[in-house]
Amino acid sequence: MAKLKAPLLSFGARGAISKAVVFFPWKGIDAAREYVIPANPRTTAQKTQRGYLEDAVDEWHGANYTPDDRTAWNRFAGILADIMSGFNAYVRTFVNEAILGNVWTRMRNGLFDYITPTGFRANITKTSGGLAPHFVYGTSKTFMPLDITLADRGEDLWNRTFSGLTPDTIYYGYFYVGVSGATYGRTGIYQIRTLPA
Repeated sequence: MAKLKAPLLSFGARGAISKAVVFFPWKGIDAAREYVIPANPRTTAQKTQRGYLEDAVDEWHGANYTPDDRTAWNRFAGILADIMSGFNAYVRTFVNEAILGNVWTRMRNGLFDYITPTGFRANITKTSGGLAPHFVYGTSKTFMPLDITLADRGEDLWNRTFSGLTPDTIYYGYFYVGVSGATYGRTGIYQIRTLPA
C-alpha cells in the first residue's frame, strides 16, 4: 500500500483504474494498492455461517415485530459492549444460538397492561403449548434478578400479573423460553413504569 500526496494531481481519489490500482482513504490519508480480486472460497463453514445469517434475517422479518418489540431489541443492544442496532443484536443472538444447535422459539408483541402503582400484567405472543416463557425483570437494564413463569391463556397468548412493586418506578424486563443451546428464544428489554401512588 502506498501513501499518496495529491493522487493523480487532484485533492483525492477513490476507486480503481483498469483493475490495476485502487485508490482509497485509510485512517485519514489517501492510499493506493494493487487491485486484488476478493476471495470467496465458499467453504462448508462459510456456507453454514451464511445460512445462519439468512435464517436470522428471515426470522426477523417473519416475526413481524411491533415498534415496542423493536425498541426493546434496541434497548438490549444498548447494554452490549459493541455498538450495534437492535437488529444486529437480534441477529447475533440468533446466530450464537444456531451455532450451539438451538431451535429458535419465536416470541413477539411484548405488551404491558393493567398498570397500577404496585403492579402490571406482562403479555407475550408465543405458540401455545410447549415450554412456558419466563419474564425476567428488575429496576436496572443490567440487573434483573426476578424470574417468573408465564401462564398459557390459549390462542398463543401467555401472561402473568405482577404485584408488590414500588409505585412510580421504572422496571426493565425481557421474555425468554427454553435453555440456551437447546430450544431457546428471547426478546429485547422492555421498559415499564408503575403509576404514582
